Amino acid sequence: MATGVIRGAELSPSYIIEEILGLYQNIVVLSNEEIVYGLSDRNRELFQELEYLVSLEVEDSVVQDILQKKELEPAFTEIKRFRNLYTVRLETEHAKEILSSDSPWASLEMFSFYGNYLKLVRTEYEGLRLSSGDTVFFLGSGPLPLTLIVFFRLYGVKSTGIEKDSFRANLSKKVLEKLGLSSVIKIVNGNHFSLSRKDLSLSPDTGVKALMIAAQAEPKKEIFEHLLEVMPIGGRISCRIYEKGLRKLLSGNCLFDLPEGFVEQERVQPQPPVYNTVIFFEKKR
Repeated sequence: MATGVIRGAELSPSYIIEEILGLYQNIVVLSNEEIVYGLSDRNRELFQELEYLVSLEVEDSVVQDILQKKELEPAFTEIKRFRNLYTVRLETEHAKEILSSDSPWASLEMFSFYGNYLKLVRTEYEGLRLSSGDTVFFLGSGPLPLTLIVFFRLYGVKSTGIEKDSFRANLSKKVLEKLGLSSVIKIVNGNHFSLSRKDLSLSPDTGVKALMIAAQAEPKKEIFEHLLEVMPIGGRISCRIYEKGLRKLLSGNCLFDLPEGFVEQERVQPQPPVYNTVIFFEKKR
């Protein structure tokens, strides 16, 4: 795996495919447990190699051609699995640091991606046209619900996070309790099917203004099909994806089959230090 500066002709499709397959061979042998809990430094090295690869400046046409190669689909699946689980690992480790800290807020701000979340949440706050006192749902809140914490800390937006893994859901509840936020941020152990018409009602009684979908929340097509059934007309959604350069490998074709009934309102491209594109939708029928 190359780690130096790659320029010009070296960024050929064959070079990129070779790098993808090299990562795949090292990742496919790792179980979920080894990625999240393993003690070897090799996982960290693989994560750094992956981050280096997806950060390369590559023409969109080259990326699209690579994504269309059916024989690479197993590699894309494994790379997404590894990246998602290693992110869980980083968040889990930092959540535990917060719980053991005498200065939990200072510890929170030490998280390596904290600055990313500040800018990302601002984009969503403005794009969803939220105000202090509003409530949002967030699908895929993880073990360290930074999005929800930043939303309340900076903008006074309350929230309910939905996390499908029970351990991560319970850990995030402990973090919120440590930070004194349990009364304004709730965590539900569930998935997109946990969302009902009543939850997403736009009535003044619920106060729910929007739903946000994490980049790691899957499967996107099934999520949107369920939301088409339970969201009211006028309901607003923000969805994070990766679509800049080779980071598109981390999202694939997740929004190519968006169900009719949702209309894209705006698409905000990432600006450093943010990696995610944020797409805003509204249900029209």
